[in-house]
Amino acid sequence: MPRGHVLTRLVAVGALIAPLAALSLMQSPVQASNVHANSRAVCPAPPAGYASCRALVVTDAQGRPLSSTAPSGLTPSIIDSVYGFPTNGGKGQTIAIVDAYNDPNAASDLATFSSTFNLPPCTTGCFTVVNQSGGSNLPKTDSGWSLEISLDIEWAHAVAPYAHILLVEASTASFTNLLTAERYAASHANYVSNSWGGSEFSGETSYDSSFAQPGVSYFVAAGDSGLPAQYPSSSPNVISVGGTTLTLDANNQLISETGWSSGGGGCSAYESPSSAQAAFSQYSAVNCAGMRATPDVSLDADPNSGVSVYDSTPYNGQSGWFTVGGTSASTPMWAAASADAGVVMNAATVYGSTLTFRDITSGNNGAPCLIGYDLCSGRGSWIFSTSASTTTSSTSSTSSTSSTTSSSTLPSSGSMSVSMSVGTKSQKGPNYKVPLTVSAADSSTGSPVVGASVSLDVYSGTVCSGAPVATGTGTTSSSGNVTFAFSTKSQGNWCASAGVTAPNYSPASSSIGFSTP
Repeated sequence: MPRGHVLTRLVAVGALIAPLAALSLMQSPVQASNVHANSRAVCPAPPAGYASCRALVVTDAQGRPLSSTAPSGLTPSIIDSVYGFPTNGGKGQTIAIVDAYNDPNAASDLATFSSTFNLPPCTTGCFTVVNQSGGSNLPKTDSGWSLEISLDIEWAHAVAPYAHILLVEASTASFTNLLTAERYAASHANYVSNSWGGSEFSGETSYDSSFAQPGVSYFVAAGDSGLPAQYPSSSPNVISVGGTTLTLDANNQLISETGWSSGGGGCSAYESPSSAQAAFSQYSAVNCAGMRATPDVSLDADPNSGVSVYDSTPYNGQSGWFTVGGTSASTPMWAAASADAGVVMNAATVYGSTLTFRDITSGNNGAPCLIGYDLCSGRGSWIFSTSASTTTSSTSSTSSTSSTTSSSTLPSSGSMSVSMSVGTKSQKGPNYKVPLTVSAADSSTGSPVVGASVSLDVYSGTVCSGAPVATGTGTTSSSGNVTFAFSTKSQGNWCASAGVTAPNYSPASSSIGFSTP
C-alpha cells in the first residue's frame, strides 16, 4: 500500500523514522460554486447593481454543506479567549445587522445559539426584526441569506451579549434596497454591520453618503476572494474588515494568527482614502497611489477556523449546526467588540493610537502580510484586553515562501528559543514536498544550540491534535537548525509541532501551520 504522508530529515545529524500512518488521497473536486476545496460561498455571485453575502460554509468533498446536531466550529468562549473580548459587554448599545431577504427563524435560532453557549437570552426587547423601512411586512425568504443572517446575529450576540440587536432586512440584495436598509439602521443603532458587497464600479462614490450618519460606526466585509478591493468595503466612510486564520492547539489555545489567503483587500479603483488613513505613517508602504486601501482591520474569517452557527432554515437540504467563515464572520464580531468598548469606531480611531492590534505578519491574500499596515490584514486583529491569548508563533498556512515563527521562551537561565519555518514547496506529479526547518537558539545570547534533539510531528488540519500523520527526529547542526521534508499526495491544511531538548536547557517547543499545495 503506498504511503500517503512521509516525513524525512533533509539536513541533520541523527535518525529519522517512518510515518505513523498512511492515508488515502484526499483531494476534493472544485465546483463552480465551491471555489474552496472544503467550503463554498453561501450566496451566488451577484449581477451588476447587486451584492452578495460573504458567508462561506464548510462542506464535504462534493461541496455539500455539512450540518450536525451539535456545534462543530469555534465557540464564543474560544473567540473570547483569543481576542480578550468581555463576557458582559454591549450594555446600553444597539448593533444593527443589515442583510437581504428574510430569515423566518432568526429569533428562535438565536435563542438556540444562546442557550447552547450559556449566553444571556436575547428575545423581546433585545432582538428586533424590521424591513428596510422599519416596518413589519418582511421580505421573502432566501435560504442562503438566512444562513448569513444567523451568522451575523448570533456572533454579534456572542461578542456583545448584552447589546440590543436590530436586524434590518432589505427587500432584495440590490444596492438600492440594501442602502435603504442601511440608512434606516444608522438612524436606530450605534453600530451597523454589513456582511455583503460586490465588485467596485464607476459611480460608487455617490453611494458613500449612505454611510455618513454622525456618531455611527459602519463595518463592511472586505470580501472572500483576495484582491482587488470591493464595494462598499472600499468606501472611506466604513471600517473595512478583512480575515485571518487561527491555529489552535489541542486545548483550543492560540498557536498563531495569520493572514487568510482569501481575505479581501486591495487598493480602490475609485475611492480616495479618509484623511486619517492618508495621514497614517504606514499608508504609503502599500503603494495605493493616493487611493483608498483595504482592509483597515481583520479578525478570524477562514472557514478552516470557522465559527459555530445554528440555522434551522434548510440550506441545500441541510439544517442545524454549521461551521461558517468568510469576512461575514469577522465583520459582526468587529461591530460587536466596538459596542463592547462603547467607542465610535471610525478611521480616526483605527489609525490612531488607542487600540491594541495583533500585527499579522505572515500570510498572503494576493498581497503579503507585513510588519505594520498591509493589504493582507490592515492593521491586524484587535487585542481587546490583556486576557487575550498570546501567540506562540506567527505563521502562514498559505504562503509558499519561507515564514519564520517564534515560540514563547522560558524565563529561567538555560532556556531555549525555538522557531519553525516553512520553506519553498515543490510538486512532482501528484506528490507535494514541504521543507520544515526547526531552529534552536539560546534565549539570552541568541547563539545556536548545537546538538539539540528535535522531535517533529505533523497533523492533518489547522490544529496540532489527534494522531499525527507523520513524525520524524533529528539533531540540530552547527547552525542550530534541522530541516525535515514532509511529503504527501493530499491537498489540505497541516499543523507541525516540534519538541526540542538539549543538555543544560529546559525543553522548548513551537508549532506552525501550512498547506498543500
